[in-house]
Amino acid sequence: MSKLIKDITSILLNQSVQVVRLVGNSLILYLNCHPGEKKGFSLWLEPVWNFKSDIEVITGSRQAQTEDEEEHKIVMDKLNRIINKKITEINIEAISNDLIIRFEDRYFISTFVSDPNDEESWIIRDLKTGIRLIGNPKSIKEI
Repeated sequence: MSKLIKDITSILLNQSVQVVRLVGNSLILYLNCHPGEKKGFSLWLEPVWNFKSDIEVITGSRQAQTEDEEEHKIVMDKLNRIINKKITEINIEAISNDLIIRFEDRYFISTFVSDPNDEESWIIRDLKTGIRLIGNPKSIKEI
């Protein structure tokens, strides 16, 4: 893992989720900021992810893949459990580059490979500097 990846993942520790957004079935978390601000970080997870606690899978990208407004609201209500929660641990799995993010109250979100040829599984963006890390099953790019 490069120094930049280690630096950014360590900076994300103790960052609080301020906003959770679903764009289709893509999940975007804003840490210590709101959309449009030039500070904080955003985490974009796609195409597949799941949200779990220590005892159950709560929701995931497949359930979020709906055009029904009521179903969308149900998924958002579940995801909003992490609003104001801090990241307690963040890891990048060595073989698949899956991102595993642990939050307070024993919640976590992780990506998983459904297609080894996906171009993007996740993006971590430093909104102040514009630096992005883009992970997919084969590599992690620093842009």
